[in-house]
Amino acid sequence: MFPLARTMANVELEVQKQKVTADFLLEAPDDEAVTTCLGLAKKQGAKSRDLLQQAKRLIHDGLASVQSEQNLIALARFSPMVDELAHQDMRLAALTVRACARDATAGEMEAAKAQADDIMRLSDQIAVEITSFVEGSSRNARENQELAARANTGMIGSATLVGLMLAWVVSRGLTRPILRLQAGARAVSAGLLAEAHVPVTTRDEIGDVTHAFNTMLVDLQEKEKIKDTFGQYVDPRIVADLLNGGQTSSGGKKQVATIFFSDIVGFSGIAERLAPGTLVHLMNAYFSAMSDPIQRNSGIVDKYIGDAIMAFWVPPFADIERQAELACRAALEQTENLAAFHKQIPDIIGLRRDVPLIDFRLGIVTGEVVVGSVGSKIARSFTAMGDCVNQASRLEAVNKIYGTRVLIDHATRSAAGDVIEAREVDLIVVPGSSAPLRIYELAALKGGLAAARQELFSCYEEGLHWYRAARWDQAAVAFSAALNIDPQDKPSRVMFERTTNAQAAQPANWDGVWVMTAKL
Repeated sequence: MFPLARTMANVELEVQKQKVTADFLLEAPDDEAVTTCLGLAKKQGAKSRDLLQQAKRLIHDGLASVQSEQNLIALARFSPMVDELAHQDMRLAALTVRACARDATAGEMEAAKAQADDIMRLSDQIAVEITSFVEGSSRNARENQELAARANTGMIGSATLVGLMLAWVVSRGLTRPILRLQAGARAVSAGLLAEAHVPVTTRDEIGDVTHAFNTMLVDLQEKEKIKDTFGQYVDPRIVADLLNGGQTSSGGKKQVATIFFSDIVGFSGIAERLAPGTLVHLMNAYFSAMSDPIQRNSGIVDKYIGDAIMAFWVPPFADIERQAELACRAALEQTENLAAFHKQIPDIIGLRRDVPLIDFRLGIVTGEVVVGSVGSKIARSFTAMGDCVNQASRLEAVNKIYGTRVLIDHATRSAAGDVIEAREVDLIVVPGSSAPLRIYELAALKGGLAAARQELFSCYEEGLHWYRAARWDQAAVAFSAALNIDPQDKPSRVMFERTTNAQAAQPANWDGVWVMTAKL
């Protein structure tokens, strides 16, 4: 359209030139000037015709290449307009040639000028049409551009949305198995093995990891099953340490341990009165009630020997600084549990009359022992061995002499410190030993001793002091005072009788040590 507009502008310029030539002819002074104008008019007419032919070719080319039907209709309107312009231009050329022949009247010359004006108007109309067409085409192009831009924006937005959704689906597919693995790992960490299984949903590396995780979970469940099963026969901590390759699977070594030994008072008579099944049922309940305090206080139940319980406290299962205190706490808790257990016995054995009374004696000793896994190729046990174990067993039996329930040695008393309330009972030599053993009665935790009991302990301590100093009169008075506070206090009665006998016998080389000659 731009070449067409330029061509039509040149046509208009040539027509304007022809009009000027016509004006000049009216004033031509001579024949020579007329001849010059005639040549000029012919040249201008030819140039105008060539330009109009060029315009027709441009319109024809445009019609051949245009794509839009709207533009095709608009462009087709230019063809008859250009044809009309060519026809009018030929008339103008003829009028101009006649004027050059000097035979045209003034009216004809004016007609030529008017013809030139008509051509100019027609050319202007074509120019306006071209401008309108170009503006419309530009507007349509701009609208198409905006529509294309909006379409592109919509397509980009849709593609982005689809891409985000696809990315979310893909990432979700990748992260969901990982999140399930994470949840399974947390369940394992929390000990919820039954809830930790993760389904295998892919066949890639994540699926392989999930399968390996489930295999590990099966192994852990087997270990837990072993721990639960053997935990009924061996302390669960020992089972766990054994499975993890800890010290329970290694050879023995010397360690300072606190040994605990207890026995039921008069068990033989109780066993004779009950049927075997009832007796087993009763002992199971008793062992459960008495073992719980040991485990709560970090102790290890070594074994059940008939009606006896052997336990010990040793690192790493118990803090070495607190193991004596923990053993004393367990013994005192057992004493507290005993009253509640008595109330359960009728329901346990199914009797309401002639119900056996269960009581126990207990000895606690702290010292160096050998701790390790001991046994044969077919059976092994994680246990403690040494003189302290024997002393704890003997100390449990010594309770029979003094009428006490819990006796501890001096090492246990010193290690427990101010946490417990205890009174020194005697300095003895047990059968099978030559070293004196200072023994104490464990009474309560710190602050748990009644005022009357504290006064009794003070009197007993004073009597023991005079007894060892062979001051029999003062010792007898102190022990008598203790009996006045509690006539049922058997340690005071025993020491009072010994003081009376020693006062009568007046033993030589007295050191205050009571030597036991017979096994209890």
